[in-house]
Amino acid sequence: MSSLTTSTGLKTKMQTGMEWECTAFYTNLFKSKVSINSPPVCQSTPTSIPDVLSNEVCYTLQQVENDKAPGKDRIKIEMLKAGGPALWQAITSRFSQYAQSLQTPAAWKESKIILLFKKGNKEELKNYRPICLLFSLYKLFTKIILNRLTREFDEQQPKEQAGF
Repeated sequence: MSSLTTSTGLKTKMQTGMEWECTAFYTNLFKSKVSINSPPVCQSTPTSIPDVLSNEVCYTLQQVENDKAPGKDRIKIEMLKAGGPALWQAITSRFSQYAQSLQTPAAWKESKIILLFKKGNKEELKNYRPICLLFSLYKLFTKIILNRLTREFDEQQPKEQAGF
């Protein structure tokens, strides 16, 4: 994007000015306008989380789509797939540590945001769709968790609910 119309109607070509406008525009657009009370914290006995298994990592790597843009880490899924058993075992070990500590790297909370032009005037932000590019390892880790939850929910489902 070479220039951008600001919220005041002026045009800016300065990178910092365009970044500020983008931040302000999308912060306002996606700001929650509904107040939601937090649910009460459940005081239950913590259960242990099983270690991540290497076959979970391998299976999930097969599930994750190729040809997706990488996040700030610049690591593509194809690179993780090509890493082989030594890398997969290192990932398995690290993911198990994250699961046991109930903490993930702070960097995983960051994303790379890019704007995709839809149609209309290229200088107006409303004509762009933002997408967040997440760390590939974050996507892999969360997919492993999703697979576990799906399997657990399926096992807990009554047989009478099988078709629904």
